[in-house]
Amino acid sequence: MLDELCDYANYVPVIIAHFFNKPIQNSELLRKLYLEKDLSSYEIHRKTGWSRTSISDALRELGIQKETRKSPSLCFGEKFIGNKRVPHKGEQKVISKMLELRNQGYSFKRISEHLNDKNIPTKLGGSWYPSTVKDIVKRELKKREA
Repeated sequence: MLDELCDYANYVPVIIAHFFNKPIQNSELLRKLYLEKDLSSYEIHRKTGWSRTSISDALRELGIQKETRKSPSLCFGEKFIGNKRVPHKGEQKVISKMLELRNQGYSFKRISEHLNDKNIPTKLGGSWYPSTVKDIVKRELKKREA
């Protein structure tokens, strides 16, 4: 089951040890799966049979962390080119319009109504809600402050 995870023979002893131990006792294997193979704790659970709780506890106890977390989905204003996130120019124009309207004193509700009236689609093609506009505006202002 784990043979496809290991590209090199020097990991074979680690894999053999896996079948007799818990994740906390297999820090090398856990590190390889979580960091090098970029698997989630759920994916590690499915591949190894270890409980998700024991995987999470071991990651915490061993101090194994990924440097950056990936957002589960693209934010409004982003798109993928290959596997890289880049600005979505069309959506960036909508964000600029949101900020402009906000600077003119529009409420988040009024901005969402304006976007819906102009038939400007959301990321998934739905309707705009004040909370969505608020989240996007706050995220954008936070980015600009940094």
